[in-house]
Amino acid sequence: MRFGTLVATQTGNIVLLISDFNNHGLESSLLKCLSILFFSIGFLTGVFVKDRAKTAFWRIHNIIPLLIVSGILPFLPHISYLWVMLLAFSTGLLMITFTDSKIESHPYTILMTSGNYRKMLVSWYRLIGRQKQDPAMKRQAINYSITVVSFITGAIISASLIHLVSDMAIWFVTLCLILVIWHYINVTIRYHLQESNL
Repeated sequence: MRFGTLVATQTGNIVLLISDFNNHGLESSLLKCLSILFFSIGFLTGVFVKDRAKTAFWRIHNIIPLLIVSGILPFLPHISYLWVMLLAFSTGLLMITFTDSKIESHPYTILMTSGNYRKMLVSWYRLIGRQKQDPAMKRQAINYSITVVSFITGAIISASLIHLVSDMAIWFVTLCLILVIWHYINVTIRYHLQESNL
């Protein structure tokens, strides 16, 4: 929202980049190129960390850079190139962290919602089209609906906070990451997943 570029969804950046060619927006195009480049570097760095993981806590190592970046950005100079590079790199790390995430046994994505939205629609379509209600299908439809609504709610809260507190709105991300880390550590330790959830 802040720079007119996406740090997590590179397909969207490519589409926006192509549209910039018609508008001759060099700075906007450069920001998108930097986002794609640094997201890719972050993602590959995340793969490197994952491939050498000894415990399930490798995910925490990949979350911490975004936690730090989101916490310090309001204190850094307002250099859009710097902000986009830092956010794209740390988001790339985060992306690999939750690749193959599942709600129960159904895969979902955390940084974009188009796939979740499609799965929600298909689940509701199949549930409504059946004569006999299938509890598993209903649960799947509800889970995807909760995921989509949560994504939209987060986006609305973020947009509202930008209007209220400007650059400090990113601290909402910091708070969410702290909660994710806390929950992940608790679940991993409680269920003894340190060695098995690689």
